[in-house]
Amino acid sequence: MFKNPSVRYLISKIGKYFSVGVLGLIVDNGVLLLLINIFNVSPQVSTLIAAECGNLNNFFINDKWTFRDSKDSSGFWHRIAKYHAAIIVGYIISRILVFPIVYSLIYKHFGHNVSALLSNNISIATSFIFNFLINSFWTWRKGKGGVIEEVDEVIEETEFR
Repeated sequence: MFKNPSVRYLISKIGKYFSVGVLGLIVDNGVLLLLINIFNVSPQVSTLIAAECGNLNNFFINDKWTFRDSKDSSGFWHRIAKYHAAIIVGYIISRILVFPIVYSLIYKHFGHNVSALLSNNISIATSFIFNFLINSFWTWRKGKGGVIEEVDEVIEETEFR
């Protein structure tokens, strides 16, 4: 469909990041339901624990698959520290602001479990684009420009062929 290699490359990165995010969402929701229904942990605490489980899942898969060709020489522990620093703003937006507001608005209509799942998924969706950009440009950047620099390299490689 897309003949331009730089567009295909960028779409491939976003697609991989999205796929990893879906897997993280499954982990996140599974842990959330387990904590709420089996261990009777509050939804607010459960979402924080579930989010960290999903995010660790996402970090490891993104590090080995999505951004494997984008790693700088900073090392594993440096990347995981940068990753957690990068997603803290996403947490603030999605978990501290969006989740409680959405949960409180829909709880009276759908009940506890459905409200927790809907609120969790809505809060995750709000941070997807922000997290992709910040992780592309900072956590897994090959040079100064992250994924954009990689797209420029693809363009340069294909212009003279």
